[in-house]
Amino acid sequence: MNKSHRGSFHESVVSISNNDDIFLSVDKFPFKTSLSLSPLIAYWENKEKTDPSCNAARVRELADLLRSTPELVGTLDDVSIIEKYVDTVDILMEDIFPSALWENELMAAVVPFHFHSFYATPKLEELQLLDGGSHTEKLNLDLKTLLFRLTLSAYTLILEKFYNANFSIDEPFIFTIKDKFTGLPRHYKLSIDLKFMEVKAKGDIKKLSAQEINFLINRYNDLDLWMMKLPPDNFEFSGFSIYDFTEVTNEETISSLRFDLLDRHSVSTEEGFLNLQQKLRILFGLPGIRLGFASCPTLQDFDSSYSRKIWNGLVLTQDCDLILKDLQNSIYEPVLRRANTIVVEDLEVFQNPSRIEQKLLEAGIRNLIIAPLQYDGKTIGLMELASPIPGELNALATIRLKELLPLFALAINRSLEELRNSIQSIIKEKYTAIHPVVEWRFTKAAVNLLEKMERNASSEIEPIIFRDIYPLYGASDIRGSATERNRAIQGDLLEQLVLAKEVILAVKDSLPLSILDELVYKMDKYSQNIVSELASGDEVLVLDFLRAEIEPLFDHFQKKHPVAAPAIQAYRSAINNPYKVVYNKRRAYEESLFMINETISSFLEREEEKAQRLFPHYFEKYRTDGLEYNIYIGASLLNNGGFEPIYLKNMRLWQLMLTCEVARRIHKLRANLKLPLEITQLILVHSDPISIRFRMDEKKFDVDGANNVRYEIIKKRIDKATVRGSEERLTQPGKIAIVYMQQKDVVEYQRYIDFLQSEGYIHKQVEHVEVEELPGVPGLKALRLSINFKEAALRHDIDAGDELLNIAQSASLN
Repeated sequence: MNKSHRGSFHESVVSISNNDDIFLSVDKFPFKTSLSLSPLIAYWENKEKTDPSCNAARVRELADLLRSTPELVGTLDDVSIIEKYVDTVDILMEDIFPSALWENELMAAVVPFHFHSFYATPKLEELQLLDGGSHTEKLNLDLKTLLFRLTLSAYTLILEKFYNANFSIDEPFIFTIKDKFTGLPRHYKLSIDLKFMEVKAKGDIKKLSAQEINFLINRYNDLDLWMMKLPPDNFEFSGFSIYDFTEVTNEETISSLRFDLLDRHSVSTEEGFLNLQQKLRILFGLPGIRLGFASCPTLQDFDSSYSRKIWNGLVLTQDCDLILKDLQNSIYEPVLRRANTIVVEDLEVFQNPSRIEQKLLEAGIRNLIIAPLQYDGKTIGLMELASPIPGELNALATIRLKELLPLFALAINRSLEELRNSIQSIIKEKYTAIHPVVEWRFTKAAVNLLEKMERNASSEIEPIIFRDIYPLYGASDIRGSATERNRAIQGDLLEQLVLAKEVILAVKDSLPLSILDELVYKMDKYSQNIVSELASGDEVLVLDFLRAEIEPLFDHFQKKHPVAAPAIQAYRSAINNPYKVVYNKRRAYEESLFMINETISSFLEREEEKAQRLFPHYFEKYRTDGLEYNIYIGASLLNNGGFEPIYLKNMRLWQLMLTCEVARRIHKLRANLKLPLEITQLILVHSDPISIRFRMDEKKFDVDGANNVRYEIIKKRIDKATVRGSEERLTQPGKIAIVYMQQKDVVEYQRYIDFLQSEGYIHKQVEHVEVEELPGVPGLKALRLSINFKEAALRHDIDAGDELLNIAQSASLN
């Protein structure tokens, strides 16, 4: 073929029906497809009539060409005709493939629902996106899934044209090929233009009611049903499609990294680490770079085994002999001490390398980037990218790395939190976890018990009670958590039933047993019930059915009916997890819930540590479908007994600021959640002092005395409260509900509200509402504040110390 031609012809199109990997052979793809240039010819004819700016002489010249080449009109059974008249085809295609973009675009013209081109740009040819190799491998799809997606796409076009039903499939095809220079995978998203493709009906169109169409759409996984209602033999696709590819390597890799880093094993196992390293190589297009990271919650932890449990660095490994002293004057010091990102173009130019730099050189590293991993404004570790080639990683690479650092920081923090929890579980198993503020009182009780035992007196330990203390209670609750959890369970059960049904359908033709029809009927019935409503016990009922009646058939099917093997493999792959069920949507829910709770918990811990420095107090938090906490403050909690009301006021103001900041952080986090859950915020004000007692049997504090029980009742019931005279929940996303019982509380909190409005934490509008009477709890009222999420920067940090103390003191004087 003459290389001067703009188009490229592929003889592989001729044998397309014999290539099983393309799977669109006549015995697999249910619709008849044919190549035709008629829609393109019609486009030019219409352009002359409707486009005033059209070059009429050019179109007439084209018409003369077509009259002289009648073989291009109608169905082209022999694709070699394209090559024979390629000059004419070049002219026909000039609006679709503009000359200015010809060399750089990734475009091709293909037969409907096929993946081989008969006309393509040179760059597409060079990359061999459509030619050379298996299409199923490039798409990372098995043959059956690819057939399903294209068949369903064909039906969406039929519904749109003949039934005016808009049913679209948004999931794009992503092609993956290896770069011929780096050998690394590259990802390309396919966009399909169907302007030049027509769907025709053979004979009369079967009438379908709106209910029948909706019934089909809601059962899009059941192609047998679609084929029964709309037989493929009644339709034909002709013309051609325009394929336009866009490289999405960065987007796909970052998305995959984000997903991987949510896995609890991503930074703690060798397999997870190597997977992350490979994806970073793809993202940067550098096959030789190395990844490293090391946790360091505080510099004091650097030499501890606690910190080194998550060391997988270039030289900072679990068994290395490096210590904190070795950081001095090294390239790592400014990263951990000042949170600076360091770019080293060539280590060999260092005149006085430290011990750490010498070890890097010994490991063959010349060029590297070291960046701090920060979580909630605190450096908790570092991340390294390194290369043996000087200058391969430069300052420009830090721009791309900046987007990834928060993801790695979150993964490291999660691993640290899991490590902390493991340590705490050991402590709780062997010891009683005692809050440092009240440890003195438990020590005193233990000493008193020893003295009694020495005197042969009663060996019972004395009760530990703290009187006249003030409680503060706050809760951050996930809105609609039970509903979201049920939706996740529904989705996973439906997916598992569909996969199980695919197995049975795969063997029905070769094994015509009526019991198989009964199993399909039963699965369909379960699916309909689950879609309608997930009742109590449905999950156990469905799983018991699948495990007892479906899964035991798999081994027999695989031996006697190999056609079922792909469906069985798909089912087993989907349940290949510790729960042995499909767990995709539940994992998304649980990971989102975990990220919210983790963000709130970590932030509370950090701010609580600062608040302890202002004034010692008792603090405890516990997780439900959100996070709740209790704070107790008062003289009896302290060994020296020193307490003034100003500290209570300061603590209340701090709590209100803390609640605003929690809401702001979760608002920012939602964009990174797989399931964008929302939180509601509640504060309970109780002005009168109470007593608390340590319950030895439960190993926790609880209110003491009948007069204080009402406070506990309110805490347990207020989260479901509604506004009086309506069904509106008191707690709402984006707002803080401050529940109170006495009017004097409003006066005090109004001062705090005025201050927070001036600082940009909350909006000006304050709602005063009455709470619907709860069982045993009448007369509650509430203030509702709207949080300001748009404030670019707050005037004061949340632990503003003297500023908060001055505001609280001013409030206490009135």
